[in-house]
Amino acid sequence: MIDKIKLNSFTGKNELINLTKETKHLFAYLVFFEQGSGRLKINNTNVEIEKNSIFSLPILSTIDYSGMDSKAIGKCIAFNKEARDILLIHSFKLFCPFTGVINIIAEKSVFEKISFYLKDIKTELEMQYFAYDEIIYLQNALIIKHINRNISDNSSTSQISNINLKRFADLVDKEFKNHHDIEFYSSKLSVSTKTLERLAKQHLNITPKQIIKYRINAEAIRLLLHTQNSIKEIAYELNFSSPDYFNFFFKKLNNISPSAYKNKMSENLRFLS
Repeated sequence: MIDKIKLNSFTGKNELINLTKETKHLFAYLVFFEQGSGRLKINNTNVEIEKNSIFSLPILSTIDYSGMDSKAIGKCIAFNKEARDILLIHSFKLFCPFTGVINIIAEKSVFEKISFYLKDIKTELEMQYFAYDEIIYLQNALIIKHINRNISDNSSTSQISNINLKRFADLVDKEFKNHHDIEFYSSKLSVSTKTLERLAKQHLNITPKQIIKYRINAEAIRLLLHTQNSIKEIAYELNFSSPDYFNFFFKKLNNISPSAYKNKMSENLRFLS
């Protein structure tokens, strides 16, 4: 577990920089500010730091710490790809690297509850016994559920500031199973495909097609890890023309076949299914 999920405290900007330098290597982070001020720039978005604020630093993101108070104090959880895939089910909004929420201002009572779970995780990480992995995952799932429940337009900041991109991402989240083509979304939103492509490239440095593919892939992972559905059933549930095409799609994005992925992750399925 020590390589999958790491929890560390930080005192000051430099310590946080050292703890969160692996986003380019598919590590995602949750940062909990017990005190601090200033701002972080996550990709193209500036976000103010406040006491009891929670930041999600997605994989592949670029973080600018220059506006951050050097005396900030808090805690940081790092998730490698395996842990992130398992916990993704509890909040796609938090872990999506392209369209996800990057900051939540938590109510004091919520932050205190999360702090309690963080203390438990720290204790578990320092111990070695049978229920170790299971408890760590479940405690992190509880933290993510509490954060997810507090995501709202008034209390959180999304990576997406453009209204048309926001409408596109919201529609993808509703329709991704049945519609894999950008033309469907363009028609529904009355926005040309060229405009969607330009906006996505300008604001997120990706294509609309990549957003659709990532959402489909996230659901494929959820179905593989948290249901007993066969590969064939998952392929047709996600509206692929054949299981072979689904296998090709999944392997291209994850460098592993769906069946091999499920077998690899089988140790975690007994308590997460």
